[in-house]
Amino acid sequence: MKHGVRTAARFVVIVGVFVLGLRPAPVGAAPATPRHDPKLDTLRAQVAEASAEESSLLGRIDASAARRRSLDGRVATIDRQIAAVQTDLDAAQQRLDAQQAQVAKIENRLAEARHQLGVARDDLRRRALAAYMGRSDIGRYAELVLHVRDMRQLAASSSYLSAVLQAQADSLHRAQKLGKEVERLRDDAEAARLASQTGRDAVAGRKAALEQNRQEADGLRGQVRAELADQGRALDEIQARRGEFEAQLAALQVTSDHLAELLRARQAGETATPARRGLFARPVDGPITSGFGPRVHPIFGDVRMHTGVDFGVAAGTPIRAAGDGVVVLAGPYGGYGNATVIDHGNALATLYGHQSALLVAPGDRVTRGQVIGRSGCTGYCTGPHLHFEVRVYGTPVDPLPYL
Repeated sequence: MKHGVRTAARFVVIVGVFVLGLRPAPVGAAPATPRHDPKLDTLRAQVAEASAEESSLLGRIDASAARRRSLDGRVATIDRQIAAVQTDLDAAQQRLDAQQAQVAKIENRLAEARHQLGVARDDLRRRALAAYMGRSDIGRYAELVLHVRDMRQLAASSSYLSAVLQAQADSLHRAQKLGKEVERLRDDAEAARLASQTGRDAVAGRKAALEQNRQEADGLRGQVRAELADQGRALDEIQARRGEFEAQLAALQVTSDHLAELLRARQAGETATPARRGLFARPVDGPITSGFGPRVHPIFGDVRMHTGVDFGVAAGTPIRAAGDGVVVLAGPYGGYGNATVIDHGNALATLYGHQSALLVAPGDRVTRGQVIGRSGCTGYCTGPHLHFEVRVYGTPVDPLPYL
């Protein structure tokens, strides 16, 4: 928005261009001070429009702020949930670590039991081979049996052999039993480890889901923050624009009131000449590029009352008086730039704006067709042209019915 940076003081200067009146009246109106000023009405409408925009935007800002508060609360809740889940995850990880350590210890015991079983089996195989080769206790027992001299010696030898065989069998049985017990412990520990791993993975999944939710909520918060920033800038622009309109309105109201008094004193007793073609001569030879009435202002971009007509002519084009009269004003007038105002009598006056050169002074008498200045682009304009106005009792009216 280009309006927000302009100050009220600037517009007080701009309104000086309206010193010949700002209240359009019907062509040929009776000599009385007009009661309605279209410029003021336009500004009042613009103030009302800006106020409505501000109210609507404030509603949207409130809604966005509520969304942001809701998202802030949602993120805070998720953060608390993540903290709680992290505690659970730490505990689950500790349980898993303990189970893994237990499995490792049992694996070591299982390896030792398997080693003992292997030793027992190897010993059994070795003894069986030795018995086959006749070098074992059994072989020696057979040799002993062949040489016993009585039953008492045979019974003693038999008891010895039984004890040897039982010891070997017991050793093998213990090794087998230990191996099976350790394998069972290993299986139980592995099952517990897998359960701990599953529990830990489930907690980690919950945490990942919460972190995803938080990331999404953070993204939405970022969008809302950007939205609020945009809305804040828009609100600043609207408020600045409204302030600009209000400043113009206040300045124009003061100027309009002063102008009304000035015109009443100057034109007291005059009767306005009715509009007719040819009453005034065209001030320049050139096409009309902008007519009388509301339009989008080429500088400020808002809809404003265009109080005259614009002739598209090159800079330096001679400007001629539209009729006989007395120069009332000649000089710089804010947005009009260099301007001349001629009082033609019978409550009629004409204004010539944006001149590059002024060739008359206040109090000069001029005649129809006399060169009074040269066209240009002083004041607020987008290119060389002549802004021309006709005023009745100081109030701007459409110039075309008079030309």
